[in-house]
Amino acid sequence: MTISRRYAQCSEGQIHLRESGTADQPVVAFYHQTASSGAMFEQVMEGLADGYHCLSFDSPGFGGSYQPEAIPDIRYMADRLIEALDDLRVDALHLCGHHTGGCIALEMASAIPERVRSLTIIGPVVATEQEKIEYRKTFVQPFAVEASGGFLQGAWDYLRSIGAGANMDLHLRELIDHLVAHRSMPMAFSAAWNQDVAGLLATATVPLHVMCSRDDVLWPLFERACAIRPDAAQTIVEGADFQPDLDAAGVTRALRAFLDG
Repeated sequence: MTISRRYAQCSEGQIHLRESGTADQPVVAFYHQTASSGAMFEQVMEGLADGYHCLSFDSPGFGGSYQPEAIPDIRYMADRLIEALDDLRVDALHLCGHHTGGCIALEMASAIPERVRSLTIIGPVVATEQEKIEYRKTFVQPFAVEASGGFLQGAWDYLRSIGAGANMDLHLRELIDHLVAHRSMPMAFSAAWNQDVAGLLATATVPLHVMCSRDDVLWPLFERACAIRPDAAQTIVEGADFQPDLDAAGVTRALRAFLDG
């Protein structure tokens, strides 16, 4: 199955996206983690393309999408991506977001519940205030670009620490995506830590599905999300922080079962 690329328009610029399946199928929209791009869902898109019209978006500041001056909060990104859906004339859809992308998808489900048929979050970010303080120490620092190039080694080592080193092609792709987004990365992380994920999750009215792997950095938060919404479908997969790449079959199987159900 061929994955094509295109752009949608929002009020501040162009949103880059990948697409598979056909327009007559139910839409599944994918939203990536910081600081990846929609490329992280390509294998899952291929696995679902026989039954679903898959759209994988690059968030503002990431991949091939426009670079914003600031990312004040998650709602900012959600609003721009809703505008992209409007431009594509997508009226009804299933949402699937990974880490920060899960925060965006959750915000979208709150903003346009009448259009959302279901919500899947891979690695829900349900952090306490104390945990947010600790996460900010690690995950909101930009790659300090300097003439020696030492920041490239720092970025490479960081990606290895969260699981990208399991596959060299993945590791290299993520390095490129992270360098493209080196200014947007700290802004997006800060927006994620400032979002009231627990409150939005508790009040979400759409069918829910939460997914994680035990070696994901957010595994403890997954268990918390399950406690907040015991009615949600729950799936444990493999793949550290890169489940759609490193356990594409498991993610695809779980997502298809939820969507078909």
